[in-house]
Amino acid sequence: MLGLFSEAEYAYRLALRLASTPRFTGSKGEAEARELLARELSSFGYSVSFEPFKVKVYEVERASLEVLEPERRFVECSPIGFSGETGEEGVEGELAYIEGGDAALLPAGKGWIGLASARPDKEGWRKLAGRASGLVVAEGSPSRELSRVEVPYEWRERLGSLPAVYVRYWDAVSLLKAKRVRLVVQQEYRDVETFNLVAEKRGAKYPDEVVYLVAHLDSVYGVQGALDNAGGSALAVAVAKALSRESLKRTLRVVLFSGEELGLRGSLAHVEQRKSELKNAIVVVNLDVHGAAIGSTSVVVTGSKSLRHAVEFVARRLGVKVNVSEDVMSSDGASFAREGVPSVNVFRSSGAAGNAHTVKDSPELLHPLAFELPGLLALEFVREVANAEEPPFEREIPDEIKRKVDDYFRKRLGILD
Repeated sequence: MLGLFSEAEYAYRLALRLASTPRFTGSKGEAEARELLARELSSFGYSVSFEPFKVKVYEVERASLEVLEPERRFVECSPIGFSGETGEEGVEGELAYIEGGDAALLPAGKGWIGLASARPDKEGWRKLAGRASGLVVAEGSPSRELSRVEVPYEWRERLGSLPAVYVRYWDAVSLLKAKRVRLVVQQEYRDVETFNLVAEKRGAKYPDEVVYLVAHLDSVYGVQGALDNAGGSALAVAVAKALSRESLKRTLRVVLFSGEELGLRGSLAHVEQRKSELKNAIVVVNLDVHGAAIGSTSVVVTGSKSLRHAVEFVARRLGVKVNVSEDVMSSDGASFAREGVPSVNVFRSSGAAGNAHTVKDSPELLHPLAFELPGLLALEFVREVANAEEPPFEREIPDEIKRKVDDYFRKRLGILD
């Protein structure tokens, strides 16, 4: 072990505990994980509270894909949450390869079932929902396991039902010879109340100014989510532990969000509930996807060039090689950026992260070494901002980045318009 980040071993052990069970939003596993982290943060002297919000979740009852012609056989599949339902008997139809929903490949008429090379975005969903009876989506890599994901529930409610499943890459190739299939997707939806975990350490000199340290606690349906995001949650708590022994000039607010995998639901609820306070938020440091043994440290800055330079300065001072870009990351930092608060999104680039949102995102992927450099960078950057007499960057989001944030919510996430 390098020993650069004093709490790396703690972060690893905590991540193992979190990743021992799936933590789907509103589930018993998520509630137990949240209680565990609340006890940890409270023991470090943080003021801990639970922030309630309501969200819609789904439960899978059954999913199957059967080739009817030219030969009868079943193909293993994974349902896409909130996509729609077929009823017990399912839907039958001609199977048509539609690639990315290209108009040139879409059959005339209705009632067919599409075989797509990727999950459609909101506009693609709108076009397909009125014509196709169902959708089969191919995994993008021959080595990837079946995805356990969902689309925003608003798509089904506003754009139409499109019962959909994932199949493995090579199964999709074999389906190119199929003529007719039967698809069954049965799932139930319900509203639940869940909670964000909020922990605060009040600043000694500028208590009204807040530095955020955040991560999401939930996992996708039925997945342990070791890297995404037991590792990030554990790392956030480990950084908070290291800082608990110090006096900080600004208030440190640690938030562990629920519902990120369902479309940033927890962070969107948080910024809505705290909108009046966000003018005093200096920056958000978001930790998402951490813990893989072999990899590198990467940062997406959603903010000014001076914020990027501040991150790079700290990284160079520490001797941490960091891949930094200015963009929008599909994670909780985007919810803050939409309200004008810049974010520094720290994640671990690794081939192991290709297992995200599948059952292979399991505790075996975690390693203590993986928390050293990202932990050191997050700790020193938060410490630097929390203790600076003036923040070492401009608290703004350039127009180009604002447009990317708007495009993300409108086109990719597609839940707020």
